[in-house]
Amino acid sequence: MKTTNTFYWTFIDTLILNIATIAAIVVGLSQFLIRAFNENNGAEKTRKVIQTVLRFVDTIVEKLQALVNTDVPVVEVAHKTPKRS
Repeated sequence: MKTTNTFYWTFIDTLILNIATIAAIVVGLSQFLIRAFNENNGAEKTRKVIQTVLRFVDTIVEKLQALVNTDVPVVEVAHKTPKRS
């Protein structure tokens, strides 16, 4: 059966090898990233970065709130008069 269509089987063999190579690269890279994250105290570093960004955003919001005039004038609501019949 393999001799009848050699191009097809060569293509399938190459495709399987390429998929296996890409899977091996993905697994190796993910293992490296996980190990590097754990060994370098990644959770603590991530927490510090998030806190720094949130402090920065909070500072900007405070400055913007100080610039905006928050005194909104209150207007009395006009009451409608009943229609005459």
